[in-house]
Amino acid sequence: MTASSSTSSASSAFPPARTVGIIGDGQLGMLLCEAAPQLDLDTVMLTGDRNCAAAQKATHAIEGTMDSSDAVSALIEQCDVITYEREDIPEATVTQLREAEVAGLVACYPPLSAIELLQDKAKQKLWLAECSLATLPFVITSGEASELQQAGVKLGYPFVQKALRGGFDGRGVQLIRTEDDLSKAWPGSTMLEKFAGDFREIAVLVVRGRNGESTHFGPVDMTFEEDYSVLDTVTAPANIDKETEAAAIALAYNAVEALNGVGVFGVEMFLLADRQVLINEIAPRVHNSGHYSIEACASSQFEQHLRAVAGIQLASSALQSPAAMRNLLCTPALKHEDLHRDSGTEAGSESATIYWYGKSPARLMRKLGHVTAVADSAEAALTATNNNWNRIQEEARSA
Repeated sequence: MTASSSTSSASSAFPPARTVGIIGDGQLGMLLCEAAPQLDLDTVMLTGDRNCAAAQKATHAIEGTMDSSDAVSALIEQCDVITYEREDIPEATVTQLREAEVAGLVACYPPLSAIELLQDKAKQKLWLAECSLATLPFVITSGEASELQQAGVKLGYPFVQKALRGGFDGRGVQLIRTEDDLSKAWPGSTMLEKFAGDFREIAVLVVRGRNGESTHFGPVDMTFEEDYSVLDTVTAPANIDKETEAAAIALAYNAVEALNGVGVFGVEMFLLADRQVLINEIAPRVHNSGHYSIEACASSQFEQHLRAVAGIQLASSALQSPAAMRNLLCTPALKHEDLHRDSGTEAGSESATIYWYGKSPARLMRKLGHVTAVADSAEAALTATNNNWNRIQEEARSA
């Protein structure tokens, strides 16, 4: 199941790209498009709505669903390389892209083998274990009552149940607290994972080029909105000692190397009370935990991803200033205002920058934007992001 073994030899022979195709039209795709001009790259976005904010940032847009063979064919025809802002690519589309890559029509990065592996939590966990990459104990179950009971004995209570596909922003995850809660377990095949106990969540973003050259962002600390388990804040650098920092970076590098990855990979980790660092999950794309890099690093994660997939020399990713980011999640106040802002940035207070994604409608807990601040310390930057968020909330309540 080693992902690197299935990487196409044809893709490695492609010359540097000038036109990058992007599958997906959310804020990650939009921010990739905004980073492309400084590298003299054109972007072509496959989108379900050519009028959406993200598609407006692309050089060209192709309207169609991710499983539309005609739309995917048009994307292949117009691009030198194709990348993705999400990993849940339909199986038929992966097959179509692989056939085009083998035929020499386009290169796909990260490798399609990594997409197939990481989009399924069971496959990902089994691969982590096979590669001796540290992760929490787990059980893959078909949903039978006896299997769930055995898992409870093996993992102990509470344990975490995760959907195998499609789970993100807190979706597809629930805590089974006691044996009585087994009746609430989701049916069908899922992954059950030992609860981490007293832990923190950190992330390291690894960038790997076509030639194997690598660099990284992080580690950073992450906090999550309690009720919905959506990423709330990120602070850089993480408040950890040098030994833990080195262990996290090494683990992230080992994982991306084993994947034979190309591009940015978001490696989310648990930092346990005994200072063990374990991989939670890996995202084969630019990642919410790296948004701070636009203001705080020598180059952003979006620039670095484009450099990697296009075959351009990687730049420095060094942290130049402590920073914090807070997601602008849709609250009742913002929903009541029916907030709709055009995509773009505005200056906040205390050296903060506010990003709006141009999303409508404003649904509860939807990511409407983010705010980043730089300061003399990560704590001061976090205070600045919170102050700006509180001001936005107050303005919405007063509207």
